[in-house]
Amino acid sequence: MDVTGNLKKMVISILILVLVIVAFAFIFNIACDGKFLTGSNINQILTNSILASFIAWGFCFVFALNYMDFSIGAVIMLCVYASGELGNILGPVGLVIAGIVVGVVVMTFNFSLFAFLKIPSWVAGLGLALIYEAIISVYQRYKESVGANLVMLKSEYGILGRPPLIYVMFIIGIILAYILYNRSSLGLNARSVGSNQAVAKAMGINVTKTLILTGVVCGIFIGCAGFLRESYSLLVNVPSSLSSLAVIFPPFAAIFIAQVISRWINMIIAVPLCAVIIYICYNVLSLVGIPSGTISEFMLALFIIVFGIIAQRGTKEVVK
Repeated sequence: MDVTGNLKKMVISILILVLVIVAFAFIFNIACDGKFLTGSNINQILTNSILASFIAWGFCFVFALNYMDFSIGAVIMLCVYASGELGNILGPVGLVIAGIVVGVVVMTFNFSLFAFLKIPSWVAGLGLALIYEAIISVYQRYKESVGANLVMLKSEYGILGRPPLIYVMFIIGIILAYILYNRSSLGLNARSVGSNQAVAKAMGINVTKTLILTGVVCGIFIGCAGFLRESYSLLVNVPSSLSSLAVIFPPFAAIFIAQVISRWINMIIAVPLCAVIIYICYNVLSLVGIPSGTISEFMLALFIIVFGIIAQRGTKEVVK
């Protein structure tokens, strides 16, 4: 099928999925006595979906390499606190700079470890997550010792996490992710390395360079997720005992659903649509009175397991 035919197929698939989401939205609105289709509720769903999408786009590059990094949730929290500190000093500009710089530096460090030490990425990621959480915990105790509160972004600097600027950030993010993942040599090289490192080397691809550059790109999206999260929430709880893993579960679910429908819709474009589906489910459960941490967490786990199995059904080797 030619390029025009593929594009037409994808546009039709997107329209069908959007129409299905809209149809269910009206059904849920009736079931929730008109509480679902309100401006504030829809904005909350879309905002959470955008935050999850930036994380998921970062994971798209990690998964392309056939790697797994469980420390990303903790890295996001590092970006959150750095963004809050510099944001309070320099405003929104400091917020963006701190988030992206910390994200890029830490994720480049992570992938340098994976590349040079040959440690299984999921093992190293768990250890790094504990280290990064410990750093945040030490930082919290230091703030308490000097009589200061843990960083809380000034409300006037939270404009990036609110409409309309958060939607502008989303448009920039999806364009950048699409180009880097589908049209850049890095995206193509990452998928080649993930498919077979030995063959990738034989083709002349520098595997180490590809790993490190993937860390840089992933860090950009993780950093964006960090400063947007701080801008939206203003204050975020301190993670401990791998609680930062909870940050990456909704993006995981979105990616696995996106992988299933990637035959019809490009992965990068599918991610935010799937994130909306996830947060609609969360939101409806909340509106009908089901508290978080019970059925909602069970449903999220079910999404990850079921769509993870479906997404990996064609894999004939060990799934990392």
